[in-house]
Amino acid sequence: MSGLSVANFPRYIMSAFDRNAKSGRLPGQKPHGSNTVSTARIVLSVQYDGTFRFLSFNPVDIRGDSAEWYGYDDGIPCSEAPSMLDVVAQAHEYMFGEEFNETSCREYLDIDDEGILQRIMGVPGLYTCFVINGHYVYDVNSEYGRWGYRGLNYRETAISDLDVVEVFGFQSSVGLDYYTYFLNPDQSWLRSAIVSPGEPITMQHEGYMFVIGGPYRHVDRIEQRLVAPIKGSKLAIVDPLTFEFVDIEGAVTDDKGFVTFSLDKPGGYYITAYDGEPPRNRASLSLPCLPVIVR
Repeated sequence: MSGLSVANFPRYIMSAFDRNAKSGRLPGQKPHGSNTVSTARIVLSVQYDGTFRFLSFNPVDIRGDSAEWYGYDDGIPCSEAPSMLDVVAQAHEYMFGEEFNETSCREYLDIDDEGILQRIMGVPGLYTCFVINGHYVYDVNSEYGRWGYRGLNYRETAISDLDVVEVFGFQSSVGLDYYTYFLNPDQSWLRSAIVSPGEPITMQHEGYMFVIGGPYRHVDRIEQRLVAPIKGSKLAIVDPLTFEFVDIEGAVTDDKGFVTFSLDKPGGYYITAYDGEPPRNRASLSLPCLPVIVR
């Protein structure tokens, strides 16, 4: 595992993962007469087809006019807040550099009038979703009914400082895919960890059916059996330069999704879990991302 750790994560990264934040993301009103372009400093990851395409080892500054620069309309004034469309526009800059420009941008990123991505990273984006601070994003003013809350799209979702933003693609056209994450043994949410060298970490890999179950409250997801442990997942360290996985020897989740592992060398690591057994056939699993500091 030599060469895979970074010296440390900025304090910002750990603070972002550790905070609790609401899942409603309508933009707050700014004072009238403000012509400044808003910015938000976030932690960003982009994954597609079982691999990370971008992963922040340092915070990323998102401008409220990034989408507009390329001719996209996100529906949120630049002075109010950056939008998720601003986020994905800048993510393409990070991933493709000068290849993503005002002339070629539609070949990589395209969105329809309903705020649904039709193309992302140059591939079909219809089943691409996003999570902010581990939550499905919904309209705080919507009615909670048979289908839960009304979800928000890329154009109408505002971004704030300290947000942890995950963008990922699903493979199932009928919404069976799972968004996955880590829990502590007491079933509390495990967002980050600071441990000593060799200190064991025990956690559970769990997920919920995102497209169908995302709009529901957690208790209703459980009642409708939309939540499940992920067994057979392999734990790995994400290489900070290539985003490739290096397996943690012997760290595979059991039938209830639990696993115990440790890291010997001081440093900062991102831990993920992959190749788990989906609760339903044809389902794919998003990659969780756990920052761990060993010191």
